[in-house]
Amino acid sequence: MMELQTYLSLSTNPWFNQAVEDVLFNSLKKNQAILLIWRNRPSINIGKNQNPWLVCNTQNVHKSNLSIVRRQTYGGAVYQDPGHSNFSIMGDQLAINSTTVNTILTLFLEQLKLTGQVNNNNEIIISEKKISNSVDTIVDSKFLQHCTIRVNTDISVVESFTNRQYEESDPYRLLQKYGNLSDSKPFINHETIEQALMNACCKHLNVSTEGQRLNINPLPNLPGLGKKLHVISSWDWNYGQSPEFNRQLIGHFSWGKVELDITVIKGTIQYVSFKAPSLFEPLLAHFSKVIIGYPYQTKSITSVMGTLMIHFSDSHKALLEFGNWLEKKWQ
Repeated sequence: MMELQTYLSLSTNPWFNQAVEDVLFNSLKKNQAILLIWRNRPSINIGKNQNPWLVCNTQNVHKSNLSIVRRQTYGGAVYQDPGHSNFSIMGDQLAINSTTVNTILTLFLEQLKLTGQVNNNNEIIISEKKISNSVDTIVDSKFLQHCTIRVNTDISVVESFTNRQYEESDPYRLLQKYGNLSDSKPFINHETIEQALMNACCKHLNVSTEGQRLNINPLPNLPGLGKKLHVISSWDWNYGQSPEFNRQLIGHFSWGKVELDITVIKGTIQYVSFKAPSLFEPLLAHFSKVIIGYPYQTKSITSVMGTLMIHFSDSHKALLEFGNWLEKKWQ
């Protein structure tokens, strides 16, 4: 007989919630299904193989103190805030699969007395607007569907934090394409979503469940959670796991123009070429050599600038200008 365990996170820490999802998925047993429901503070949730510097506007992300969180699943970058309700349902793929989730989401809409449909990607469509984003994964015959539902969020801010390569790059088209549940049900809230999801799962799976509430403090007694949280919240995981990429930067200074071509592999600077005024070529040559092996992050600039200040003390003003520019560009 199928057993359904339900976890309701009280924490909006996106790294904690991602770590809980991973630990629960890895601990799945036969004849067991798990439903996890949570909300995140403002953050960008990126796919397993995505590059945050390419899919996010990292300058705006850091300026607004948003977190970037890399999933274990594939898919695209999704902006989240407490106006989203997230859930994962997981289990043996014979019992929990894409068809199962489609039925559960249809029942979820019925629970809320909403008229809409669930498409083949398990995304909720109401009044021709996409209310949710969804991604699934299968590992060792275990299935997981991860879904974020827009309940009451400001869709207009999405464009300032993500770099989209598709038609959604036009913010007006994005507003036309995406919608909130609150557009159809004004007073809906997260607690209503929790109950409707639990009811839908229980009805389809013919089981009963009670939600177990989790919080980051104290850390729940889930085997491996502390270690997983350490990894999930690290720079090495969220940035360092990025695929190789090149970045071209052009800066205009009081002393001339600089062009940099930077190759980054696993978040680490591997190669730098440059063009600069002849007077400053020795400085840029030294920079390009010393920066190799450093992580592609702003605090690396502080260390390297300190070294350059010693070797090129007569170019103090130019170095300050160059360093401040790099800090803004490398965010």
